[in-house]
Amino acid sequence: MAEGSGRGYPPLDPPIDSPPRHIAIIMDGNGRWARKRGFLRLRGHERGAESLRRITRYCARIGVSELTFYALSTENYTRRPDREVGFLMKLLKDFLIGERQELEDGNIQLRSIGRTEDLPDDVQTELEITRKGSEDHTGMVLRLALNYGGRREILDAIQKCAESHSNSASGGLDQALANLDEKSIRKYFYDPDMSDPDLVIRTAGEARLSNFLLWQASYAEIWTTQTLWPDFQVDHLVEALKDYARRVRKFGAIDPLDRETEETPTPTQ
Repeated sequence: MAEGSGRGYPPLDPPIDSPPRHIAIIMDGNGRWARKRGFLRLRGHERGAESLRRITRYCARIGVSELTFYALSTENYTRRPDREVGFLMKLLKDFLIGERQELEDGNIQLRSIGRTEDLPDDVQTELEITRKGSEDHTGMVLRLALNYGGRREILDAIQKCAESHSNSASGGLDQALANLDEKSIRKYFYDPDMSDPDLVIRTAGEARLSNFLLWQASYAEIWTTQTLWPDFQVDHLVEALKDYARRVRKFGAIDPLDRETEETPTPTQ
């Protein structure tokens, strides 16, 4: 989406030149933010949702094509106290309902990745309504990773491949696995159309992927900040974008400057 092309968003001044195509964000620090202020953890999640809205709007305006948030890991969903998980589900449901007009105004398409079929029925219903209502939008893709784990996604993809070829007449499972490569396995991922993230941002001083997009983020640039997610502002994102713009992405190849040095013969004395 071109800069400023959201239906309800004015252009930015100054514009951001060449933002990453796909930004993925690990939102960390909601609990610590609340604890530092003497609040319940639930208050931190509320403030974290505000940061998500703020960053989503800005990314849509500067022309980011895809924005993926690690909203709820499989570990969070299965190991956190029932009260906290229940609150997160209510917050998610309210977000899905409340953001429909924002998605319309910003021409934003909502998608999700993860085992969403395990979420409460009412949350699944609202997720599908919001997804369906935004599927014709042509701007940025906002993707929520819900009950998501990177290892689980890879295992699920292999299992889906096996199931789809178990009764195949064209060589069966053995042949399918023999022909499986990096390109063909993608069609079994939660969102086959998702591009690899160019930039992964993690807040709250942590510097690990925590089972997030393990396959897709293999060559992503990683930027971390001590800032807790509820305090994450557009200025922090701009700092990350400026740092990203200074990096040279080689994908295993030689830096062009290094290649030029290697290929230039040294004059003999």
